Amino acid sequence: MKGFIATLIATGVALWVAARLVPGISIPSSAFAQMPDELVTFGMIAAVFGVANGLIGPLARAFSLPLNLLTMGLFGFVVNVLLFLGAAYVSNALGGAIRVGDYPPDLLTQATIVAAALGSIVVGLVSALVRLVVPD
Repeated sequence: MKGFIATLIATGVALWVAARLVPGISIPSSAFAQMPDELVTFGMIAAVFGVANGLIGPLARAFSLPLNLLTMGLFGFVVNVLLFLGAAYVSNALGGAIRVGDYPPDLLTQATIVAAALGSIVVGLVSALVRLVVPD
């Protein structure tokens, strides 16, 4: 249970940093103007991203292993971008209101893919750094 909470905190901090640094990613609840409501919304978005990376991510990486070997690891980056877009899609379906590039309404535009790529890099780096600081 403590590992899940540490992962949730790391993902939340990483998403907040991504919303602040990456142009094209905006999470309205990351301003925390109305603290209880927006904290719950932001926590829900972080939980969706945590579940996507914790449960779906290893399965997607396992199934994409042949392509990953063929491309010498570059397809792993594509898997991370797709996981980022998938988590954003589920978050918006649940009422999370995250905006990645032109999504919503357009899911596969150049701005959406670039924002998701930069967002997945920032979220991955920041969550790894936070996980070094936050104990399990």
